[in-house]
Amino acid sequence: MSENKRGGEFSSILKLTDLDYIIPSQTCIKPVEIEKSAIPSKSTIEIESDGTYFERTETGEKKSLEKVGITLNDCLACSGCITSAESVLISAQSVQEFLGTSSRGKTIVISLSPQSRASLASHFKISSLSLVKKLQTFFKNMGIDYLFDTNFSRDFSLLESANEFVERFKQYKDNISSNTTSTSLPMLSSACPGWICYAEKTHGDYILPYISTTKSPQQIMGTLVKYYFSKHIIHKEPQDIYHVTIMPCYDKKLEASRNDFYNDIFKTKDVDCVLSTGEILELLSEKNVDLMSLEESELLHGHNNEFFNITTDGKDLIGTSGSSSGGYLEFVLKYAAKQLFNVDVDKIEYKVGRNPDFKETFLKVNGETVLTFAQAFGFRNIQNVVRKIKNGKMDYHFIEIMACPSGCINGGGQIKDTSLSVQANKLALQETESIYQQQQIPRSPLDNDYVKKIYQLWFNGYFTPDSKTNLHTQYHRIEKTISALNIKW
Repeated sequence: MSENKRGGEFSSILKLTDLDYIIPSQTCIKPVEIEKSAIPSKSTIEIESDGTYFERTETGEKKSLEKVGITLNDCLACSGCITSAESVLISAQSVQEFLGTSSRGKTIVISLSPQSRASLASHFKISSLSLVKKLQTFFKNMGIDYLFDTNFSRDFSLLESANEFVERFKQYKDNISSNTTSTSLPMLSSACPGWICYAEKTHGDYILPYISTTKSPQQIMGTLVKYYFSKHIIHKEPQDIYHVTIMPCYDKKLEASRNDFYNDIFKTKDVDCVLSTGEILELLSEKNVDLMSLEESELLHGHNNEFFNITTDGKDLIGTSGSSSGGYLEFVLKYAAKQLFNVDVDKIEYKVGRNPDFKETFLKVNGETVLTFAQAFGFRNIQNVVRKIKNGKMDYHFIEIMACPSGCINGGGQIKDTSLSVQANKLALQETESIYQQQQIPRSPLDNDYVKKIYQLWFNGYFTPDSKTNLHTQYHRIEKTISALNIKW
């Protein structure tokens, strides 16, 4: 395995813990079952000076051995490290894969994240809407069929997360009244794959019961594209769709490769390929296209409009209020306040200390604090959250967690200029954040007519068994094996 060349592109959690680490000269190995009868009784395995493996039989015959390939699925199933080595990533989630043969003959759908959109708009010094329309022209010229918006699927993620919290809060209160031990709260958001990988591999059963089961916007869009859009709108089978997402985070490549998001019946992943924001610049270069020279497409129309949060006249993009990582805290708090206490919350006031990546807010009813929410971004804050939960000293009911400092807008896959100073990059990040917040009209997911339509037609209503089956997932404790790579002396 080559030395890590892309580690800086992963979230801080995968960089700062032992998950993103391979000792130099060590090699990833994939266990392979070998029938004993196939192995000569006196053969030996030897290694050449160049690292090539071969088998020498008792007669002296020399036979080269084929190396076993390592995929992202193998990395996720491994109980040791998570590696970001180029040889793993490029083979499965890359521009080369996207441009390869796997998408040929299929309907191609691209889903664009709002954070990637803001980063690209900032890079090209244009508005988010202009960026979308130029990208639509670029992708259309490439023969790509549809451009969708993960702001749309995030509406589902926010609604499911909010309802899940209300259910947990009621259970929590029932358990308190009956003196029953409860592990339902605090509920921890689940949209960040770096945080999920860290929780599964490092804390397991201690933390997993607290994590929301709601899928991330990327994976909900995968579900919508492969199993609703394909069958109910364009009348194709899921395996006939090639679904690509553009994300601010390299950890999203790991998320898309989870076995939980692979359908054994149709032999297809919900998301076939994940490209980072920066890789879109690579794609433009590969196609020798100057984005700024492209015309802006006309108004979004048809299915693009249905799966893109945009006004009916096509003049404004629509988003949600709150953090640039999705606004989970704000929406869940407002929804819970109404459902649990019949209180309408218009504006949320935060208490922020010297650490800007940790903030908290409270809901008071008749002078009594009834809900306590927090937002924790970055590895240091996540460590503190986990420690307090384990010590039984966690007072919050809901925490929006993201692995990267400043959240998804600062994801490892976003466009960054390494030639700039630290201060200049901070200013660039602030510009991207400003574009994200200002160039979209806030709207509650409850007011999205297309979301209402899908809930009624496909899920038979809001928060039904059908929606839980399709829009939720599960997380798994992964045991670490004892090896020379992880022994602590």
